[in-house]
Amino acid sequence: MGSDERAKKKAKITPAPVVDDAVGGLYDFLPPPDPVKDEAAKAAAVKNHLSRPALPPPDKSRVIFLDVDGVILPAGSIDMIVVDGVTLPAKSHVKESDFSAQAMGSLRAIVQQTGATIVLSSEWRRGDDLKSSINAVLKSQDIPSIRDSTPIFHPRPEIQKVNAIYAWCERRAREIGKWLKDHPEVTAWVALDDLDFDWADSLRQAGTPWMKVRSVHTNDRICLTDADAAEAVRILLNPPADPKVPQRPISLQAQNSVPLMPPGSGRSCCSLDS
Repeated sequence: MGSDERAKKKAKITPAPVVDDAVGGLYDFLPPPDPVKDEAAKAAAVKNHLSRPALPPPDKSRVIFLDVDGVILPAGSIDMIVVDGVTLPAKSHVKESDFSAQAMGSLRAIVQQTGATIVLSSEWRRGDDLKSSINAVLKSQDIPSIRDSTPIFHPRPEIQKVNAIYAWCERRAREIGKWLKDHPEVTAWVALDDLDFDWADSLRQAGTPWMKVRSVHTNDRICLTDADAAEAVRILLNPPADPKVPQRPISLQAQNSVPLMPPGSGRSCCSLDS
């Protein structure tokens, strides 16, 4: 077979490419770009952000002492590790999506209605990266960044030996009290926490503030709700007086016989998180 005949045979069995305008590309099912519609969507997103009530100027005489775990971050939502007896996030940077959108909205509502500044009382204050993560999520919700953090104290040994949860709660009350002593300009404050500060008040030392009447006790899995926010606003706008009749301190032996966790709490008596 000559070369001309082989070329003719090859031409017969090699199909020519088919061009069919009716068959499109992989993404041809998508509508064509609509610049007008795209701009409208962007404008709507901006409008939604701007539709939030404007925040008042920061009022440094009002303070929110903010816990993180169980208040704006649902318990069990991220991996945790125990470092020196304190439970902290396993990763130094926590994503915005890990936080409760509902809780962040409730926190913003408190700030919007009172102008209160935020002081971090959570164990998250122990790490700069963790504080940066909190500030990032606050910024995303148009909430002013953290004003300051409370100091870090040691638990009282005589309580720690008997009941770690009570020791932890009492320690946090003293830390808040020290911060308040260093900032006499503060005339109204509220502690947002999933700890029950009845425990701290039952072991209160002279000079430590009464906590229960100025705290909002959150459910650690639901976090801060609208009802919690309303209670916090009430406390900030109408600061309560100290209890008229001081509570009779509960003996450590009696405290050791009570449950170590509040109902619905995922906390352990041996791990000091939050």
